[in-house]
Amino acid sequence: MTATTTAISPREMTPSLRAARAADLDSIRRLLGEAALPADDLSTPMLAGFVVAERDGRLAGVAGVEVRGDEGLLRSVAVAPELRGSGLGEALVRDRIGWARGRGLRVLGLLTTTAAGFFPRLGFRTIPRADFPARLRETAEFSEVCCASAVTQVLDLAPAEIDPETIRAVVREKYGAAARDVSHAPARCGCGGKTNAVTRDLYSVGETGGLPSQAVLASLGCGNPTALAELRPGETVLDLGSGGGIDVLLSARRVGPSGKAYGLDMTDDMLALAHENQRKAGVTNVEFLKGEIEAIPLPDASVDVIISNCVINLSADKRQVLREAFRVLRPGGRFAVSDIVVRGAVPAALRRGLELWAGCVAGALEHDEYLRLLGEAGFVGASIEPTRVYSGDDVRPLAGQLAISEADVAALDGAFFSGFVRARKPRA
Repeated sequence: MTATTTAISPREMTPSLRAARAADLDSIRRLLGEAALPADDLSTPMLAGFVVAERDGRLAGVAGVEVRGDEGLLRSVAVAPELRGSGLGEALVRDRIGWARGRGLRVLGLLTTTAAGFFPRLGFRTIPRADFPARLRETAEFSEVCCASAVTQVLDLAPAEIDPETIRAVVREKYGAAARDVSHAPARCGCGGKTNAVTRDLYSVGETGGLPSQAVLASLGCGNPTALAELRPGETVLDLGSGGGIDVLLSARRVGPSGKAYGLDMTDDMLALAHENQRKAGVTNVEFLKGEIEAIPLPDASVDVIISNCVINLSADKRQVLREAFRVLRPGGRFAVSDIVVRGAVPAALRRGLELWAGCVAGALEHDEYLRLLGEAGFVGASIEPTRVYSGDDVRPLAGQLAISEADVAALDGAFFSGFVRARKPRA
């Protein structure tokens, strides 16, 4: 393959990217012909892996991935002459890298005769022709079209599995920083902070009145479980991942002096903030515990209600979290949490993003999987009620960190939502 973009300029790009359509085939062939790139083997089905750039209703660029099993061949990268050097070529290639990752491809290969120096800046490395991925050697571009002198390059797309302790460390650092900053500015949450679609307007003025301002600023949740859990006087409540303590303090109000509210968090800075907020609020029926939600430091059958606010999705072992929740609940106890939930498949690259684990998205459970895991843990009557559905525009700032393709961002419209997850422990 020969790429026509060899330089990047800071000029703003005006073309918009979209998935290629069957009606684009002739225009794509024409653009490739202008760039002296092969097009004879292109077919309408192959366009499923192509993206095009449009400007003023005219095709301005194209790039494609030809898929063979779990391997992909990056090909047909071309830009209109007047836009060469604008950065459009790089944008097209990055989009296809994101597309390939989102479909779980293991490797992306390419052949080039003129741009061997361009692609390494995007992570490609040159390899001997004999080491080119086996399935990609079967393509017409490798075996027939490109000459034997073409440079062969590959990009590995599947990083090593992220271990739970690494995820835990990222989450701890992110939320520790939020606790440290809360007295100076609105809390910095992986979900985006107080103006983000996930965290805004979760509590009424009546609820937050009388609470320390730092407790409100440190609210990094995605719902209001204390309002939805129907807490009753005298009950014992446990908040998993209690952060700055807002939901624990609100729960303490609802259960009254004859009840008790526990908060569990693994982050020292958040625990220090929570204790300070408890002192300022003058609440005595509260206890904050240090620990991990996968190993709750309370005895069996010791609480009536478990709440949580956008925290279970941060765990790398959600099955264990739900088992622990079931263990510490009394018979007839209630599981009533707010969490990020997803409908359908999520691009693999989004799932692999460590920063997005700390940002409430990458670790979200799929709707039916959440219900299944609750059942496996022993819960009955499980249900998930959407409370806030997020658009593609809400997800785009997070997805952009991992070069997720625009097509994948569009597909995420309405896929993520904040939900109220209910279940109960049987009485017998």
